[in-house]
Amino acid sequence: MTQVRFELNDSPVTARDEGQSLLQYLRGTACLNGAKNGCGTGQCGACTVLLDGRPVRSCVTPLARVEGKAVLTIEGLKGPDGGLHPIQKAFLDVGAVQCGFCTPGMVLATKALLDRVPDPTEEQICQALAANYCRCTGYVKIIEAVRLAAARLRGEEPGADWARTKERTTLIGAEGEKQPAPGRVLGHALWDVDGPAKADGSLQYCNDMTRPDMLFGAFVWAPAPAGRLRALELDHARTMPGVFDILTGERVPGDNHLGTFEREQPVFCTERFAFLGDMLALVLADTEDHARAAAKAVQVEWDQVPGVYTIRQGLEEGAILAQNGRTVGDLDQARTRSAASVGANYRLERVEHGCLEPECALACYEQGLLTVYATTQSPFEIRRMLAAILALPEEQVRVVGTQLGGAFGSKCDAHVEAAAAVACAVTGRPVKVALDRRESLLLSTKRHAFETSYRVDVDSEGHILGLDAQLCSDAGPYDNLSTGVLMQACIFAGGPYQIPNLRVEGKAVRTNNVLGGAFRGFGINQGAICIETMLDEAARKLGMDPFEIRRRNALRPGASTVGGEVLRHSVGLLETIDACERLTKQALEEYRPRYPQGSKVLGVGVASGFKNVGVGKGVPDDGGCILTICEDGRLRMQVSGIDMGQGFRTAMLQLCAEATGFDPDQIDVFCGDTSATLPHGQAVSERQTLNSGRAVVEAAARLKEVCEKDPWQPGQRRSAQYRFVAPPTYKLEDERARREEGENYRNYPAYAYTTQAALVEVDKATGQVRVLKVIAAHDVGRAINPHIIEGQIQGSCSMGIGYALQEQFPSEKGVPLKLRYDQLGLPRAGETPDYEIALVEDPEPLGPFGVKGISEVATVPMTPAVLNAIYDAVGVRIRTLPATPQRILEALAQQEKTEEAVCNERLF
Repeated sequence: MTQVRFELNDSPVTARDEGQSLLQYLRGTACLNGAKNGCGTGQCGACTVLLDGRPVRSCVTPLARVEGKAVLTIEGLKGPDGGLHPIQKAFLDVGAVQCGFCTPGMVLATKALLDRVPDPTEEQICQALAANYCRCTGYVKIIEAVRLAAARLRGEEPGADWARTKERTTLIGAEGEKQPAPGRVLGHALWDVDGPAKADGSLQYCNDMTRPDMLFGAFVWAPAPAGRLRALELDHARTMPGVFDILTGERVPGDNHLGTFEREQPVFCTERFAFLGDMLALVLADTEDHARAAAKAVQVEWDQVPGVYTIRQGLEEGAILAQNGRTVGDLDQARTRSAASVGANYRLERVEHGCLEPECALACYEQGLLTVYATTQSPFEIRRMLAAILALPEEQVRVVGTQLGGAFGSKCDAHVEAAAAVACAVTGRPVKVALDRRESLLLSTKRHAFETSYRVDVDSEGHILGLDAQLCSDAGPYDNLSTGVLMQACIFAGGPYQIPNLRVEGKAVRTNNVLGGAFRGFGINQGAICIETMLDEAARKLGMDPFEIRRRNALRPGASTVGGEVLRHSVGLLETIDACERLTKQALEEYRPRYPQGSKVLGVGVASGFKNVGVGKGVPDDGGCILTICEDGRLRMQVSGIDMGQGFRTAMLQLCAEATGFDPDQIDVFCGDTSATLPHGQAVSERQTLNSGRAVVEAAARLKEVCEKDPWQPGQRRSAQYRFVAPPTYKLEDERARREEGENYRNYPAYAYTTQAALVEVDKATGQVRVLKVIAAHDVGRAINPHIIEGQIQGSCSMGIGYALQEQFPSEKGVPLKLRYDQLGLPRAGETPDYEIALVEDPEPLGPFGVKGISEVATVPMTPAVLNAIYDAVGVRIRTLPATPQRILEALAQQEKTEEAVCNERLF
């Protein structure tokens, strides 16, 4: 063991070198948690610090390497006044901070660049950020923040809008071009309420938390995707350094099964295991390193059993988890009237969420309750699950959803909370269980792989006559929301269009692959790819403009969805089509003269989409708020919900300020704690702004009534609360409700609508595709915070582009082939297109001030818009995602043999 002497944030340090990395020293010894452990293998950039002014990935930098050098972490970065540095302020001013997990690394990488290059080009900015991933923002605002910070550090004093070179936003009222007036607080770009803490690295995420006398847990994982467990040899592991205990299924106090809704997955497998993410045991030790070493030493005796590894095999063997669908009208008659028929089969690869923060849970006893701090979107569902597992009443269990470093649906399922809770209950000690990146990739859910068969018939005027669609998903072995995803995929299978004759059939098959689950769009995306490319193909057969065919079929008030719901309010789809068409034609005037450039050609594609606001499908949509004027005059807001970087807390703050008249800086926001908030459903499905936001506004009205009757005085408290429950919704298969409820039948509380276009460059020689510009028109109901909305649209579009071109999580025989962060195909800063955004305000009556959700819908049309643009550029349809250069070149080579035709083969 040697000593390492270096300078840490301008102070001399002498550290013992025990073979650890710089990140391990910073987080474990120096207690500087601003540098995050996102991957542990030097690929994500969340752990970036400066070493003699140069950015390094501290997770792969040996502590010995810093001998005699100067280390700067985010905690050491200060402005001239000792507060936030100009770079940090620039990130906040332009809205470049969402979940915040990547922000410290981004800020330090920016500092290293601007110290060298005071006036960088966009190319230099992207090169400087090439080693730093952001999954939330789509990078647009990060690039702008760097430009703004550079100008300010040069002594200039530009406002935040000066940096907007890659985006332009237009606000459109429900009556067309009339621009709505902002409210007192609504419509203004306030800083993220937690932005300063995210920017300076002081915000605590779950793995930043510690407790005295805490144990660390590490899993013994299934050795293969499918097998029968004979025995675990634990004796040697028990004797290893630091080991306190090893837990197996027999030690679980109650039901040995986890799951937010359907509890199917064993907490610890005792007989069989069904995928590589199954957990066999949990080793508890005094350090994480000791726990992991002992877990690796456990010997597993097992027998191999046959597995199911493809959708086709699952269908053939009858491994059906769920099925759903609906038939309306007469498809045969529709086909006889058809002027154009288009059909095809699609294979859509599963996709990893890529959250920078891996899953983590810390369980301990606090205030007499078994308390679990966890990276979850589902605190009340997890509490209900833990009560069954621990054999305790729910009121004896508390769950706190910590600040999330990204989620996108992956953290609404149960992962490590049960193991941590069981360990705490059994040992009486605080226990933390944190996954590394490889473990997270194996255990966490993915966007479902789908295989589909689609056929669409249209008449000579472009009206859709009939849709025949089959959709089949790979659920993995357990129902982690796969049943709900399938139902939603069926409801949205026809896109945002009126279709009089249809047959939609869906099945989800059980396999021994990684788990499918919730992911931004929740099953809508897969169907949108099919219907939107089919509609584009039909328009070309008819010689019709792609905007016009969408306009003629668009849902509008009084129209029925595929699910049979009659729409009545806030249906802004036509306005989004009109706005997107106008902006796209303007953009083409700029881009068309530039092409062709040698083998590079220009293409433009368009797609529309809509998405539910609220879980619906028979699940109650709710939200609650407790408002209290405290003794010092500050307003305490306890609001149901979880902030995962989408700006929930900021949006609730603005709604509360608008409704109460309090200034935002007088309001304290609390959320995510089952002991402090009213019960609510998962933080999913764009539901929180509508449901919890409505509760905030209603609670504000009641607080005003309380204060009118009994005015507040200093030293006193006044309080009011409200729990909002949206009107009932019904499952797709509920024909009785459809008959009895009539126009009151609905699948969801509300919907968000969008039309998006992509301008792409395709190199016919290499197959490479570059998205140049995105035009996105969205019906948002009412805009709360433009920066939040823009960031959500850009981040969602980035995911949609990645889904189209490069993201995939393939496996062979249940074994994933890509288990490193840099292998996932996530977009980087240098792949950021320009954006033209139009926000249509068509108020939603259920929503607070007419507001509705926006956090997911932009993913829906983005992928098919890119695919349609590829066809426009080079004349080939890509039906197997992602549309890699190799697939495009192969399609070009086969172009003459694959003329457009009805070529779909039914799946089942």
